[in-house]
Amino acid sequence: MSVVAARKCVRHPAREAAARCPSCGGDFCRECVIEHTGVLLCAACLARAAAQAGAARRAGWRRRFDLAITAACVLLLVVVFYTLGQLLKIIPPDVHEGTVWRSAADS
Repeated sequence: MSVVAARKCVRHPAREAAARCPSCGGDFCRECVIEHTGVLLCAACLARAAAQAGAARRAGWRRRFDLAITAACVLLLVVVFYTLGQLLKIIPPDVHEGTVWRSAADS
């Protein structure tokens, strides 16, 4: 009996193994493996790969969201400081020079 024929499925010990999962190295029967991107994977490794792909996709959206929040905050700061500058321009020059206080004290 050859080594290949002697391999048994990890989940079904009575069945002959048809494939080896490249991720975990376990031997599985035809019912226990699934083809994913051209590779035969066991259900546990397929679930792990799907979770990692989902996490990477969510991380990409999270980066975009963080960038959008940062851009919005910078824009808000520009508007606030521009408005503050415009308000400071409205104040008469006498206040800046201190002559308004002297004229109020003289009268």
